[in-house]
Amino acid sequence: MTPEEVERLLGDAYDDTSPHGFAAAVARDERDAFPDELCGALRDAGFHLNYLPKEWGGDFESFDRSMLLVRTAARRDLNVMPGTMFSITAATCLALHGSPEQQKYAADLLVRGGAIGFALSESAHGSDLLSNAARLEPTGDGWELTGEKWMVGLGRSCEAVYLVARTGERGPGAFSAVLLDLTGGDVERGPAVPVGGMRGIDFAHLRFGRFPVPANALVGHEGQALESVMKAQQVVRVMSMAGSLGCADTALRLTLDFAAGRRVGRRTVVESPHPRRELALSSAALLAADVTALAAARGIHVAPEVFSVWGCAAKHVVAESVEELIRRCGTVLATRAVLRTEGPGGGLFQKLQRDAAVVRVVDTSALANLRSYAAQLPALVGATASDDSLRRVRTVFDLRAPLPSYVPERLDLNARGHDPVTAALGSIAPKALVRLTGDQGAAHLVTRLVSAVASLPAEVEAADRRTGLVDLAERFAWLHAAACCLYLWWANPEEALFGTSPGSSAWLGACLAHLLARADGVDPRGDAAAQLPALDVTADLRERGRLFSALPVQLASDL
Repeated sequence: MTPEEVERLLGDAYDDTSPHGFAAAVARDERDAFPDELCGALRDAGFHLNYLPKEWGGDFESFDRSMLLVRTAARRDLNVMPGTMFSITAATCLALHGSPEQQKYAADLLVRGGAIGFALSESAHGSDLLSNAARLEPTGDGWELTGEKWMVGLGRSCEAVYLVARTGERGPGAFSAVLLDLTGGDVERGPAVPVGGMRGIDFAHLRFGRFPVPANALVGHEGQALESVMKAQQVVRVMSMAGSLGCADTALRLTLDFAAGRRVGRRTVVESPHPRRELALSSAALLAADVTALAAARGIHVAPEVFSVWGCAAKHVVAESVEELIRRCGTVLATRAVLRTEGPGGGLFQKLQRDAAVVRVVDTSALANLRSYAAQLPALVGATASDDSLRRVRTVFDLRAPLPSYVPERLDLNARGHDPVTAALGSIAPKALVRLTGDQGAAHLVTRLVSAVASLPAEVEAADRRTGLVDLAERFAWLHAAACCLYLWWANPEEALFGTSPGSSAWLGACLAHLLARADGVDPRGDAAAQLPALDVTADLRERGRLFSALPVQLASDL
């Protein structure tokens, strides 16, 4: 399945009579209704197979392909992502340490369109997983499970659940995982918890009171659960970026539609200085987020062992960029950003605001995400790239290069002092600068990027270990993203990235200006002039009916 096939299947998103369009999404949101018809059409076409490995009966090829498919569908309604793919966390955990029998059970259930919940968090403990209290007590022929799991996605409808509970007393090794069939057991499923966004998706608490668990339900070995869960979350972070980008694509498209058609005096809104600046900054944020997500989706094939850092950095940049984009688009829309019936899309913008806020934290909070790799920074910064590392970076960013197969067993909890992206800057930036002789603005920004990355070791050395490393983890994420933009431009001189002429550096300069401002913790409006070309890019893509992506995707209204 291709993104264009998804578009043909679902039709024109602006068609108010279509069950797969924007108007239908808003109507479901108002009713807190699950997108049954939309998800059903996608499942019938095999969309839900795009994250399942072929040996499970799935259609997975690569994460960049799956991300683009999900983003294309999610631009209509983010709920298609949880509606068809919420089992990805459980499936990834089972792929890492499930038995052949458990993997077959999961594959059979998921291929036919069923769901497996993922039960980790507990209301009283949040991200403090080591304090979780749900417990598996041994019995003669297995265990008894007692406790409550919080906000399980599709908790009221899932047929099975991958659940993590305490089997020991202290430390990460005190937790084990079980795969439970819920179709016949006496489990108490709480009512769906109302959520600001993703309305209609049943997040529910699961309560167990001495629930019998057979011995063969144990996944892997006792004490292994948290390690597998942390690895699986790296994959989930990569895929959750597709949902964020889907929201951003539609929010910017709606706003550009309004700004191009609305006149204030003799000028359209898009021609007026302040809205034009806000739209340029929004466009730069989206282009940069798109590149960052694409790099991560390809990078997990090439260097999965460093995704405890790479995936977290990319997730932060994409989520924060989308939040900024929606805020700036709201400034341009003004009153229409808060109207439920008369605003663009008849209330669609508010749905996008709410949905993006949920997907921003659905796998982890922004702070927990940064904290997860902040402690690695002292060993991470200042490294240089080996010849092998440079070859891998070239494979990630050269869009014509075939990707190696994804090997989940190579995922690690520690990058062991290496981020190939920032490490390669000293080798790649000089080559890029040679090609940027005709664009002094972009060349200056590349020089600033090299200097900023070179300063990281000293900044880490001087940082307060309690709070400073978390702040530097955020700075590192923005610089990592800026390097990704440089490499994508450098590695694809013959590609029409974002629909621009091959080799054009206009979008690159806009992205670098935006990301360096974010890395420095300053308002990107201070370098708005350098970001104006990003608006030219998105305005052209909108006119041509294309997704706001470096990879070409034609939307249904223009197919």
